[in-house]
Amino acid sequence: MLIATLALAAAQPAPEQPVGDEIVVISRKLESWRGSWRLRDGAVTCKTRRSTGDKAIDAVGCDAMVSCIGPLAPRFAEIEASKADKAEMQRQADAMLEGARIGECLTARREAGIAALAEARRSERS
Repeated sequence: MLIATLALAAAQPAPEQPVGDEIVVISRKLESWRGSWRLRDGAVTCKTRRSTGDKAIDAVGCDAMVSCIGPLAPRFAEIEASKADKAEMQRQADAMLEGARIGECLTARREAGIAALAEARRSERS
């Protein structure tokens, strides 16, 4: 009977890594990610400047940028079309980003993206 119990214990899969651990790992990697956005043909695009080494994690960073800044694209186009000097255009853009609470949006979108990626990876291992 003892041998059967030991054999059964050995046959059971190892406990799954909690999603929370995966979230911490992804979050830490995303801290090193750097990206930039630009307005191109009326739409916001994102480019990874410093990769985490994991394309899926890099995509979380870019998705957050495009999702949060994208709705402001028409307003950015207006600023560009105003032909103001570069310093004034930057001031207007910064004020718009601050007023739109872009920082809060980026944080929320990243958190949602990290959670979704962690869950997807856990599901793949199951």
